[in-house]
Amino acid sequence: MIDQALLRSKMKEITEHPLVKHFLSDPRCDRLFRHVMEHPDSEEAEFLDLEFKQFYKDIRIIKYVNSMIRIFSVDFDKRVRKNRQRFPLIVDGDSNITEPPRGDAFDDYLNGEEDLSKHLQDQSIYEAFLQLTRKQREVLTQIYLHGASMQEIADSLGESRQNISKIHKRAIEKIRNMLNSKGEGER
Repeated sequence: MIDQALLRSKMKEITEHPLVKHFLSDPRCDRLFRHVMEHPDSEEAEFLDLEFKQFYKDIRIIKYVNSMIRIFSVDFDKRVRKNRQRFPLIVDGDSNITEPPRGDAFDDYLNGEEDLSKHLQDQSIYEAFLQLTRKQREVLTQIYLHGASMQEIADSLGESRQNISKIHKRAIEKIRNMLNSKGEGER
């Protein structure tokens, strides 16, 4: 058995270790640890040892899985970039192409599309978007497709920034309400 005097003298150092701190953050483990420190020859000392071993095993598994996820994502990114460099999507013989497309063909098509409704893939959001007024659709298109600020939209439409903000807010609320009412109708 471990020398109790040595263990008690190093108690502060032991309990400050991050792994032990995390283990002792569980109230059940903390109570068990305190009991074992008061009664070192009890059966609970063995139980505490088993609990800590299981805790440490779980931590190691989590660390391993975390590392594997990170490593796999880096490798996946490398493979994707390597394939894009090896096999660019260029149409042979088309002299109108000034630079090769960077994404897939659908993304390239959408990047050239000025209508936000063409970008909406969810049918219910698309239908709700079509119910908006022309100005609401235009404001949403400028914000979400072109990344324009409220002030830029206000300047281009000859409106105040506050009015553009209200139009945006009403459009979002209208879409949300249509989606909520449609969701309740399906139940």
